Amino acid sequence: MKRNVGCVPGLILLLALLCCVVFSAAAEGNGEAENLTGSCEFKSSSGAARLHRMTDGDYRSYWEIEKTKHPYVTIYSETPIYGLYLCFRTMPESYEIQTRDDTGDADNPWKTVAEGDTRYHHVFCSVDGLTSVRIFVPKDGKSTLGFNEVFVFGKGEPPAWVQRWEPTEEKADILFLAAHPDDELLFMGGAIATYTAELQKRVVVAYLCYSNTTRRSEALNGLWTMGVRHYPVFGGFRDVYSRTAEDAYELVRGRRKALEEWMTGLFRQVKPEVVVTHDMNGEYGHGQHKMAADCATHCYDLAADPEQYPESAAAWGTWQVKKLYLHLWGEESYQTNFNWEQPLASMGGKTATELAEEAYALHLTQQNAGFKMRGKRYIFSVRETGGELFPNTKFGLYRTEVGPDVKHDDFLENIPGQSGQE
Repeated sequence: MKRNVGCVPGLILLLALLCCVVFSAAAEGNGEAENLTGSCEFKSSSGAARLHRMTDGDYRSYWEIEKTKHPYVTIYSETPIYGLYLCFRTMPESYEIQTRDDTGDADNPWKTVAEGDTRYHHVFCSVDGLTSVRIFVPKDGKSTLGFNEVFVFGKGEPPAWVQRWEPTEEKADILFLAAHPDDELLFMGGAIATYTAELQKRVVVAYLCYSNTTRRSEALNGLWTMGVRHYPVFGGFRDVYSRTAEDAYELVRGRRKALEEWMTGLFRQVKPEVVVTHDMNGEYGHGQHKMAADCATHCYDLAADPEQYPESAAAWGTWQVKKLYLHLWGEESYQTNFNWEQPLASMGGKTATELAEEAYALHLTQQNAGFKMRGKRYIFSVRETGGELFPNTKFGLYRTEVGPDVKHDDFLENIPGQSGQE
């Protein structure tokens, strides 16, 4: 979401937010791995003066090497290393985790202990008690390597905030489709936490735009806090403000056709029974929110038609979505209404709204962001923006293949064997 963003005011707020996610040494006596990051020595193939940016606990800063041959970061620790948590800014096509072995090749004393996982931009790598570790790009030719953050851990279980992602669901019960990181928390956060963590449904969260690598990291941090464990989908569309859906399509590279092709492929890839997305009026009027809703209404049919976008049909087959819900759509008496204030046993008794608030607090770049409506400026918040102004408890059934809702309290109503209230 394109914002008028200011810096988060005050070092105190930043430190408080970091404490919320426990970016500190592990508590004693609970088997949690010690955070060794602060005691390690970091070296790199270049850009040494900026290395501190990837260990400062602030995802808004970063270290990056522009195109060069075999870029690397080396980590030395007196205490044995058992885990690396890598939060990539720029991920190369491949990378290796290596350790120094002076008994081998004198010209190249580094040996590979693991192949890097390139599926996720936040990835935890286990290693076996090493005192020297190198993250190395083996590809011939020039590559770019960059991190928003790197954490180093000793022996034990990594802290709960360390993300260990599972692959994106191949068959989703619900696809939550947001225009930008943080939209899902403001307008769909209660639903995501409830259906994912409490009801244990197969959920995919997808974004049209991830805006920049900081916003992508914030999205991952927020989703993890909400109990999401399957990696989301990030579209690569440009994040730019507009007032209408038509203008938003014009500003997308490739225009309407490009977005329809991507979204049709998304529906076919994750095969959701139900799709939930934005308000046709863009909540507070954002054109890309309107575009997301409009495109979803078209792709509902396109995904089921083998003649449309045949490349994704060949890759994943066609798919008929069973229900499409739009935020705030339709007459109130026909809307599906929810209560996100019920304690969730799976999340320690926190409510879905509370979880969405905690997740939103991790979007540091958005803490001063807002919008104007009828001459008044509002700061984005889960309770006011998503709870009062544009209630995230109300959704309308726009299309259905399984009949109209009767109870109006469950996205999965009438989906055989999938009711969230069973």
